Amino acid sequence: MGKDRTDKSLPQPHKRPSQARAKFTVDSLYEEFVRIWRRDGPEAATTRAIAEESGYAVGTLYEYFPNRTALLSGYVRHCMEQLCSDLAAANTALAGEPWETRLRKLVRLTLDEDGQAPYFDREMLERENQIASDARHRQIFQHLARTWSQCIAQWEDFPGAVDDTVIDILLLTLWGGRRYSFLVDTGTPDQRGELSTRMARALLLPEE
Repeated sequence: MGKDRTDKSLPQPHKRPSQARAKFTVDSLYEEFVRIWRRDGPEAATTRAIAEESGYAVGTLYEYFPNRTALLSGYVRHCMEQLCSDLAAANTALAGEPWETRLRKLVRLTLDEDGQAPYFDREMLERENQIASDARHRQIFQHLARTWSQCIAQWEDFPGAVDDTVIDILLLTLWGGRRYSFLVDTGTPDQRGELSTRMARALLLPEE
């Protein structure tokens, strides 16, 4: 079995933006990156093209990303952070609603049924092994699992506790299905969502 790749062997963003202005800059770079990628294809989304169309100097882009691969790495992390933020916000907004309603919303968001998540496509999926180590993939998955666990812990009417292993299995199914849907498209988003919610409910409920 091959040795686990380390983050040091893969291009990574130079730094994470912490100030509002820096976050706005990076978000703008991501927007142009995706716009060019979708309009002209992946190869057209070069650092120079992104800088020119976003109105920033190439040097500004290089302050955050050493190259395009590092930018894609940062963008994938951005997608996951946005998903986790959306899950937490939606769960809070539905406080007081039955746990089944909140579960359906979390499934809907995780599967991106409404198409509101940051753009991601098959080409990006096929490049994931070039931008993140195995350890990084595990960290991303663990972040998503923690978010789901924290949401479920707020369901006051949920009948029982949920083991972390159950959360992992649930998310492997949901997240894996969402990723694989780039390669095999079966059913409508709503159909997949309804069936996935039924599966999630069965996994989460304690055995009779």
